Amino acid sequence: MVTIGIGVATWLVLAYGRDDPRNSLEAIKTAGTIVIGSGGAVALWLAVRRQRTAELAVAQKERELRQKDDEQAHIAREAVERRVTELYTMAAAQLGSDHAHVRIAGIYALERLAQNNTDQRQVIVNVLCAYLRMPHTAEDTDATEPDPERELRRAQDRQVRLAAQRLLATHLRRGPSADAFWPDITLDLAGASLVDFDLGRCHLHSATFDGAQFHGTTEFSLASFSGPVSFTDARFTGDAGFINTTWPESAAFSRARFDHEADFAQATFGSTATFDGAQVTGKADFSGTRFGYVSFDNARFAQAAMFDGARFTGRTHFGADVHSAPHFDGCTYFRAARFDQDVVFGGVRFADIVVFDDAVFHDFVGFHDSVFTSNAIFSETKLLAEARFRRTRFEAAALFGGSEFGRHANFDSALFGGEVNFHQVTFTGDVTCTGAYARLDVETLRIWPPGWLLATPPTPNTTVLPNMPGHWGRLYDR
Repeated sequence: MVTIGIGVATWLVLAYGRDDPRNSLEAIKTAGTIVIGSGGAVALWLAVRRQRTAELAVAQKERELRQKDDEQAHIAREAVERRVTELYTMAAAQLGSDHAHVRIAGIYALERLAQNNTDQRQVIVNVLCAYLRMPHTAEDTDATEPDPERELRRAQDRQVRLAAQRLLATHLRRGPSADAFWPDITLDLAGASLVDFDLGRCHLHSATFDGAQFHGTTEFSLASFSGPVSFTDARFTGDAGFINTTWPESAAFSRARFDHEADFAQATFGSTATFDGAQVTGKADFSGTRFGYVSFDNARFAQAAMFDGARFTGRTHFGADVHSAPHFDGCTYFRAARFDQDVVFGGVRFADIVVFDDAVFHDFVGFHDSVFTSNAIFSETKLLAEARFRRTRFEAAALFGGSEFGRHANFDSALFGGEVNFHQVTFTGDVTCTGAYARLDVETLRIWPPGWLLATPPTPNTTVLPNMPGHWGRLYDR
């Protein structure tokens, strides 16, 4: 480029510098400018080239450094993973020791490993759950072992299990140290033997306790599960507390056995809850509990069952017929309960007092084929949709004073064996009693709905009913 500039400058001098001296001077100036400009352009090009070369060199150096760092990081990760694997293997091996203190040391070694490696927490929880699912020493039936030694082994194994349970509970609770909490954990304790199990105030994703044996007191109060939970076929040998427990997803207690009290007061079932075939030997408390869809088919309550203030936001099943109906052997309370959708008490047998005072049924309610062997109290109850008491048997008092029936009230083929009170009841729809009967050989107060008449001797519409004591008269609706 400089050569070209010099050539152009020479040509200008030769072409225009021969005649007029002024032209020669201008030609020389122009030629000088061209030469200087050409030199500047060359200098600029060289500077750009040097800069580009330097940048390429720096980029290459950075690539080499990054590659070296990546290789070192990979080596470090492999070293950490090998170390974690070694520690995990050693700690897991300790759980198989015959010595209780070695097993406990293995549990705490796993805890430290999980605390320092977040991606290993669920794996280590799975190991602890697998240990708790192993047969308990108490289940050993080896009769050749001396009793003192067997009892010592049982007591030691109990301490190891309690240590594992406490570790799980500690890291499933939110406390002052956020690092100690292990979020989104899933427990698989199906078939496990658990002693004084306490997950109160814990927060988990999901859990399986199918077939688990809960010995002693069991506590889940104020716990919350973000995923499904199952206690199918579980057995609770002591009191079980689920006060204020939250289940946004499904919760299954089908065929669960509660040998003592089961307390679900103020609990929240956000989706589906199934208690089909469940048995509660002690008091069952569901006071203030909130249900979505819930089913109690074939459940059995040996003592008081309390649903006072409960809220049923989904469909509710207490048996569809006599073959799937639950049994309430103690007093049953639904005072101020709210049913937002249809509810069925088909074929249910209530062996003691039943109280629905101030309850509200917003949708269909059916008590067809149910049996009330003691007083049935529906005072101030609101049955705002169809209410079906077809073939219902009231062996004692049927008290509906001050209640409100919003639509059809069906008492067809019902039997009234004791006191009857429909005083100040509001019927917005029709009320029928086709085929209904009332017992005649008892002296008691009876206030029937407007228009109902009871046949009395010597009219022919009095009779003895099969499998029913006493003498009965037919009810008519004028």
